[in-house]
Amino acid sequence: MNEEIKLALIRVVPFVMILGGLFVATKRGKIDRAADLGLQKPSSMTHFFFWTFGFLSFILLIEFFLNKSGILEIDKWNHPFFSSIIRIVGAVILAPISEELIFRGLLLSKLSKKVNMHLAILIQACFFVLLHNFAYQNTLTSNIGIVQALTDASLFGYARHYTKSIYTPITMHVTGNIIATLERFIF
Repeated sequence: MNEEIKLALIRVVPFVMILGGLFVATKRGKIDRAADLGLQKPSSMTHFFFWTFGFLSFILLIEFFLNKSGILEIDKWNHPFFSSIIRIVGAVILAPISEELIFRGLLLSKLSKKVNMHLAILIQACFFVLLHNFAYQNTLTSNIGIVQALTDASLFGYARHYTKSIYTPITMHVTGNIIATLERFIF
């Protein structure tokens, strides 16, 4: 197997395992689809679209500002075709779904039963930042990434809370990852 494909699979397989584990847990009745994961229709489609398009606008404005100010550093996409397909599917589909089910699904549901909603959202957002590798670097770009991930995770948490559905933050997260992936091809 090609080394690039191996590296791509190493990045993607954990998300497949998370989804598989959650699927098994829900089938066995260990996790409730609606109460624990938020797998239900948004309480209001108006709110769903407000959060989704509001987030899209927010991301585009931030990226535009960072690009125009010369702060935005983006690595060019330089992966071969097949490993690119694996990486894009992982980044745009598997990672957002897995991360949202874990952080805004399970973790936020459990935390919100123990502490107030604002604190629960902040705690899950901090865990979300710690999961991402830029949190352990000390560069301007990584520090911006930390603030951006904390803000995004907080917005995802509030979207989950106000729409009563995990589908809203999943859509927002997919949107953000599509933009981040496209930037690597465009800039």
